[in-house]
Amino acid sequence: MVAHRDAGWEPERGLDLAGGEGQLGDDVRLLPGALIRNAGMEFRCEWVHLVCERADLPFTHYLQEHQVIRVPISHGEGNFFADPATLSRLEQRGQVVFRYSDERGYVLLDANPNGSAHNIAGIVNERGNVLGMMPHPENHVEDIMGCTDGRGLFAGLVAHLERAA
Repeated sequence: MVAHRDAGWEPERGLDLAGGEGQLGDDVRLLPGALIRNAGMEFRCEWVHLVCERADLPFTHYLQEHQVIRVPISHGEGNFFADPATLSRLEQRGQVVFRYSDERGYVLLDANPNGSAHNIAGIVNERGNVLGMMPHPENHVEDIMGCTDGRGLFAGLVAHLERAA
């Protein structure tokens, strides 16, 4: 698939959630940066809070800017890393969608479970049609799971796809 990306191929839309050894956005280079070992070299499995910084995307249509959602993480390589120039571009272009925060939405070093640069938990490509994130909102979309904070991401994406169909 890397050859397709290098030749200019890009998907219409995509959602890349943490899922194991190879992360689509990282491996196929649809998104800038890389996921490296967590700070402290520890596997982390816990609840985190994310603050939404962009509510204007298909993925975040049912969320509000500055809304805080609670989702789990479960990873050993969730530390988002990028060189300073790339981080600057991500910030300037508004490509950061989610940051690790406290329950009130304050972006603090203590709220960062893995050492991710700028507390980044989710980014989009320049077109805004591919979202990559390390936390696992897909695990919390049904009432039976005890938390539905992840539902907004999928509801927005489904509504977008239905409108496009």
